[in-house]
This record gives sequence, structure tokens and C-alpha cells, in this order.
Amino acid sequence: MDDATLYAAHQAGDPDAFGALWRRHRAPVLGYATRMLGAAEEAEDLVHEAMLRAATGRWTPGGSFRGWLLTVVHRMCLDTLRRRQRWSLLPRWLVREEPPAVDAALMHDQAQAGLERALAQLPEEHRAALLLYYGQELPSKEVAEILGWEDHQVRSRLSYARKRLRELLEA
Repeated sequence: MDDATLYAAHQAGDPDAFGALWRRHRAPVLGYATRMLGAAEEAEDLVHEAMLRAATGRWTPGGSFRGWLLTVVHRMCLDTLRRRQRWSLLPRWLVREEPPAVDAALMHDQAQAGLERALAQLPEEHRAALLLYYGQELPSKEVAEILGWEDHQVRSRLSYARKRLRELLEA
């Protein structure tokens, strides 16, 4: 069943329909949120909240459910990051954090850990563009919709982000 059909079944009272949506979209959306926030537990809470919003009827079929969900999660991540900056007593560069433990199977690889550290060093907007375009395999136009940008802005930021990521990985 496609997302719209599952969502309609959920709205009609099918108790299993939303669970199917949850299982389908949880892992990729959680991966995106974890990489944006750098904190697995915080990302998990945020994704639960986003899915709760979806469950209570905030998505309107017609667009992509995954795109809508990623838009919600992206905005929630930005809000969380802004709150962190606003209330942080120490500058971010003073705090040494390890890269997020997204998946133990991936983190065993040294190259993956280096990539996670490099991603964390990118500005939020560039990290978001990379994660949506490559990580979620969304077309640049859909990334533009999610982030509230023009398509050419997405392509420009992707170009800068790839260049900067290459520099960070070579260092």
C-alpha cells in the first residue's frame, strides 16, 4: 500500500495502518534527525513528536508523506538547534562531543566515523541539503521545498557542501 492509502486507512480507524507508515519512514527520518542534531536520544524524541503530528491528522494527501515528514522534522531540528544556541552558556566550540552513534554497524568503520565528524562541522543548511539529497535520495526540487529554498540555492549549497566536506575529509 502506498502512503496515501495507509494514511486514509489510519484516518478511517485502521489500527495497523499508521504502524506501517511508522515502520516505513522511521529509520530514514531518524537518521536525518540524528545527524542534524548530533544526539540520538534527542532525535528519537523529535521523530516521535513529528509522527504524533502526522497521526493527529496534520498531513494532507496530495504531496509526498516522506517529504512532508522530513519538512516537519527539519523545522523541528532547526528549532532545537536554535534553542541550544540561545540557552547555551558555553560557546559551541568549547564543548567536545563525540559523533552520534547512529548505528553500531556503521560506526565500526573508521571512514564512516570520519564522515560523521566532517558532516557535524558543516553549517546546518549545508548539512541539511547533503543529508536530504544524498541520504534521503530526494531530488533537488523536493529538497528545495522542504528547506524553503529555490532549486538553484539547493544546487549551490550542495556544491559548496561537497567541496567543504572533501576538504574536511582530506585534512
